[in-house]
Order: sequence, then structure tokens, then C-alpha cells
Amino acid sequence: MSDRQSESEREIVAKLDAILAVLKIAFRDTIETAKERSFARSAIKKSIYDLCDGKTTVDQMSRALGKDVSYIRVYLATLEEEGLVVRKGNLYEAIV
Repeated sequence: MSDRQSESEREIVAKLDAILAVLKIAFRDTIETAKERSFARSAIKKSIYDLCDGKTTVDQMSRALGKDVSYIRVYLATLEEEGLVVRKGNLYEAIV
């Protein structure tokens, strides 16, 4: 978090993180079913998802998998549409 971020902003982020944690627990089965359905059709999509740790850039994913960045971005867009990852700038983070 930025030094300029106010205490109230930090409190909001903490509360949102807590809500997200509860939702992950409540919808774990639904999310797991969506992942199984999505990954059954595409092994590369699973590989990309596994790299969505919120720290690995799209360029790093591309190098790790030996695929073009645009190829990776197409799959990331699909994963995002399916609700399995969230985008944070040039980084992606898996929901569960």
C-alpha cells in the first residue's frame, strides 16, 4: 500500500478483503466446478491460470510457456470473463 493511502482507505481495503474471503468460502464449490469445466477443454488455459499469482506479468507468463504475449492475453481475457481471474494492471490474480 502507498504511504499516501489514508487510514480509512486501508480499513476499506481490509473489509473488502474480508468480504472476498467469505465469498470464496461460500462459493468454493461453484468456483471449483467452473474451473474443472474450463480446464477440461484446455490444458494451456490451466497452465496460464496457475501462473496468475498476482506477481507474474503477462510477459513472464509468455516466456514461461513459450507462447506469444497476444496468445496469453486471449486466454487471460477468457479466464477473466469466466470470473476465474482478476486483472490488476499487467498482473492477473486467480480468484481461488
